[in-house]
Amino acid sequence: DCCYVKGSLESILDHCGSFTVDTKMMRGAAAGASPSMIRTAVLSDKERGHVQEAARNMAMKGLRVLALAHGPNANDLTLDGIVGMTDPPRVGVAESIATMKACGVRVCMITGDARETAESIASQLGFYDTGACLSGAELCKMNRAELEDRVREVVVYYRTSPRHKLAIVQALQANGEVVAMTGDGVNDAPALSAADIGVAMGLSGTDVAKEAADMVIMDDDFTTITAAIEEGKGIFYNIK
Repeated sequence: DCCYVKGSLESILDHCGSFTVDTKMMRGAAAGASPSMIRTAVLSDKERGHVQEAARNMAMKGLRVLALAHGPNANDLTLDGIVGMTDPPRVGVAESIATMKACGVRVCMITGDARETAESIASQLGFYDTGACLSGAELCKMNRAELEDRVREVVVYYRTSPRHKLAIVQALQANGEVVAMTGDGVNDAPALSAADIGVAMGLSGTDVAKEAADMVIMDDDFTTITAAIEEGKGIFYNIK
């Protein structure tokens, strides 16, 4: 028996003791050849460093990096390679974020991606300041007061889980912030529900996310949120 796994490089690499060195045989395995026919080599510290460096270079270009491996079980794996997938920001998002910032709205990113990927995308969108980032692992080590202090300056959160997203929303609220949270997946539902304004995606969003949200964006376009804020401000100032 053989299992095939994929995931973040850091979660896969620790369970790999070897790596595939013959890609032709690997393609043969994908076509039905026995995994035992694949030529492998010991994954030394030097080779691990090469893989990690390659993954960092891909992530710094804004690519989402996945590791692929196989083995008799999830704790005894052979690394088959890494792949980078691009999911570039939509046209107009950077301009919308600039408009939000001009209106006094602070934009933050909460993602499960690696730090380099998150930093690259946030930089492309124009709201990342060097050093103002926090990982889910670092967040777990903080008490409530420490987190409430850190969220005042952090704009990029990476390698996060649903409970991290919820904790971030609650920490911002504890600081007196009015928090709008956007999301489309089941894992976003707790934070969407806790936020002052939960915003779900109408096209790609799950039913769970839509039910947890206060508002649903029917075109999945970030610029629509900017338009909604401008409309809301106009109504507020007219009433005032």
